[in-house]
Amino acid sequence: MFEQQFSNCPLKFTLEDSEMYIYYEPDDSIMVVDFLSGLEQKHIDKLKGVVMMQIMVDTANQICCVSYTNKTTLSNKRLDIPNRLSLMKGWKKLPDVLPGENICALVSIIFDKKEITVMRTGYNRNRGRKIIQSVTFKRYVEIPEKKPEQAVHDSLINKQ
Repeated sequence: MFEQQFSNCPLKFTLEDSEMYIYYEPDDSIMVVDFLSGLEQKHIDKLKGVVMMQIMVDTANQICCVSYTNKTTLSNKRLDIPNRLSLMKGWKKLPDVLPGENICALVSIIFDKKEITVMRTGYNRNRGRKIIQSVTFKRYVEIPEKKPEQAVHDSLINKQ
C-alpha cells in the first residue's frame, strides 16, 4: 500500500473495508502519545506532515508494520516506524470479528501546527479507499497563568 514495505508480516490478511475491525486501547489520543514515546520534545514540537501506515494485527494478536510512508519533517531513521509500532501494545482486534484472520488497518497521523488528526481508511478493490473515521485533537492545551493570590483563592473555593 505504501512506499516502505516489509516482508516479515504474514502475506495473507483482510483489510478493513467500511468498518473498523481493530482499535487502539484505550483510544486514538493515547495511540498518538504511544507513537511519539521516546522522541525528544524538541522533535515532537517541530513535527509536521503525515505518517501513513498499514498496521496488521495477526491471529495471535501480535502487531506488524506491513508498509508505511513518512511525509513528515522527521527522517525515517529518527521515526523508526516499524520499531515504534512493534512497541505499541494497545492494538486489539474486535472480539468475535474475523477470529481466524490477520487484519490490516490503514492509519494516517497528520501533524499540523495546532492539531493532530488520526484518520482510518478502509479499502475495497471495487470501491477504492474510503475514510472510516477521522478524529482531531488539539496539539497543545493552553493553561492560563494565574496570579499567585488567584491560585490560592481558587484552591480554597474547590475545597468547599
